[in-house]
Amino acid sequence: MIPPGPTRRALVGGAFCLAASPASAAAPSWAADSLQAAAARTGVAYGSAVNGVTLRQDPAYGRVLAREAGILVSENAMKLTYAWRAPGSLDFTYADEVVAFAEGNRQRMRGHTLVWHEGLPAWVAARLAAGEGEAFLRRWIGAMAGRYRGRIEAWDVVNEICGPQDGRADGLRRTPWLEVLGPGYVDLAFRIQQAVAPGAAGVWNENDLELDADWIDQRRAMVLRTLEGMRRRGVPIRRLGLQGHLYARHPLNQDKLRRFLKEVAGLGLAIEVTEFDVNDRTYPAELGARDRAVSDLARRFLDVVLDEAAVLNVLTWDITNRNTWLNTNPERRRADGLTQRALPLDERLARTPLWSAMHRAFSAAPDHSKARAALRGA
Repeated sequence: MIPPGPTRRALVGGAFCLAASPASAAAPSWAADSLQAAAARTGVAYGSAVNGVTLRQDPAYGRVLAREAGILVSENAMKLTYAWRAPGSLDFTYADEVVAFAEGNRQRMRGHTLVWHEGLPAWVAARLAAGEGEAFLRRWIGAMAGRYRGRIEAWDVVNEICGPQDGRADGLRRTPWLEVLGPGYVDLAFRIQQAVAPGAAGVWNENDLELDADWIDQRRAMVLRTLEGMRRRGVPIRRLGLQGHLYARHPLNQDKLRRFLKEVAGLGLAIEVTEFDVNDRTYPAELGARDRAVSDLARRFLDVVLDEAAVLNVLTWDITNRNTWLNTNPERRRADGLTQRALPLDERLARTPLWSAMHRAFSAAPDHSKARAALRGA
């Protein structure tokens, strides 16, 4: 059973209070010296993923999100594996709270993610295998995207579908969705989302498109080919999401990245950086050296990204180092056990050198406000 409509409570300044509607708030909550304020000058929104448990338990976390960000995305609460754990009911509790928080602070909201190969509950896999793939996809997207119709700027409709390593001619990753519905599942998901929530931009969110390696070149080529085909078929995709997970294992080739962004923009698509962070696993333990390396890589990436007028949003994957997934993922965490310096705020929620590098990048970026406003509304 699907619970009743979203709560209209909002977490403002770290405490829940009633909010009649997003429009009722007097002014945005972000500070004049915030990342959002610096980014907004050029028409970009800075934002962050939100850990719903931390938001509920730690008022200080809510305050820094309200202070720094103009757009939010729920880290996990809108994923199938969290929202629909058992066949009988969907649980929107944490998703409702994040949306209410954003509305109460006059922040935009992204939706993440409708179709992903990871995190499929066992009962869903059984439904797909039983031939109920399309019916289930329609029910799921209808429930999640429909619940927040008119309240989400953009939905990550498909997530991490690029897979040249799997050997298919079309380059798609082999997933349960592909196995059951064939390659047409991608187009179908976008068409369902657009029918359910036409005001939200449909996004293909993809990883490992930013840095420089032969296998990343293959991924970029696959993405461009696939986007061209989707545009020819009239698929209602409006944006490409670059996750923006950076790490020193591969260099950043600014010319290649700039060219790729221009090719995507040339297809008439907007671009978002959706999950930005910097993995410092191979950087020195010494704090000053680490912070300098992280800040340099981030600044060089953002200088290219922000120069492209088609880029609308830059979101970090959480805002504080104490919440980064890089500290818990066995393949990503540091061998010395030190907390990664991956995000704009440290464990005590103080601004880091990375925050300063991001602020300088936003402040120095060219003003593409008019072009971005047109794309945001397209």
